[in-house]
Amino acid sequence: MREGSNRTRWTRRTPAVVGSALGALVLGQLALTGPVAAVPGLSITTTTGPSNSIAKSQNATCPAGTVVIGGGGAITGSGLGQVGMDIMKPLIGGTTFSVTGREDESGVAGNWAVTASAVCAPAPKGLVTVSGSSAPSLGSSNWFEKSCPLGKHAIGVGGAVVGAPNSEVVLEDLRIHQGSVVVAGAEDGTGFDKSWWLDATAICADPLPGEQRVTDDSLYSSAATRSVTATCPLGTRVHGVGGEILGGDGEVRLTEMRARTSTTVTVAAAEDEDGFGSNWKVRAYAVCAS
Repeated sequence: MREGSNRTRWTRRTPAVVGSALGALVLGQLALTGPVAAVPGLSITTTTGPSNSIAKSQNATCPAGTVVIGGGGAITGSGLGQVGMDIMKPLIGGTTFSVTGREDESGVAGNWAVTASAVCAPAPKGLVTVSGSSAPSLGSSNWFEKSCPLGKHAIGVGGAVVGAPNSEVVLEDLRIHQGSVVVAGAEDGTGFDKSWWLDATAICADPLPGEQRVTDDSLYSSAATRSVTATCPLGTRVHGVGGEILGGDGEVRLTEMRARTSTTVTVAAAEDEDGFGSNWKVRAYAVCAS
């Protein structure tokens, strides 16, 4: 069941995978990998690709002996509100998290880059990854929930919007509930006249030691950009990453959703080039465990 946008502890949606493969892993990328303190084997790997004005994908690959248990990404550079992270998901095999960025139908004059970030760890007990897709829709918005197997908890989320040739459908939400993930999308301000759908991936495992879910919201107003950071309680570290836009109506795009440090998850978004007169906010989700 879809939850209301006023919840402050655990809520809602995800993105979809575009039909064509956009860009390969960029050679010469910057890779930053470091151990996450106090959690044996946990690390965060971050890679950033080239800055230009074409659709592209960026992959963050976990160190040997570890797998992806969560992930996210960011867009940096020009035209932030016009570039959508339309695909954010773990790849088959479970050791790489991939992020795809695409411009909207108007295009962007300046250059921009894609960053992919993976939360990596030795495979936790009971690890399994499950995926599913919504039915194709002609509606202006849609959401899809994918549940973990009985008894397992969702610790990571991936999603994609599928069907549009560019970022005309906005991936708004990638939410992590205790037993499921929810992905949501919405057509942008100019609409989209063809069918589209959502793909959702849940990274699931047996309950983690000290596991808890933390959310935090930005201010709720009409602003060009918004950002918020969710922080894990003392003694716990980030294992999973999620985020959502509330009230954006397809005219606000995520520009960041990733673990910035071993204890924080940052989510940011920006209005499109025409601005947006209504109030909106972003919410960050952190799955924390010891």
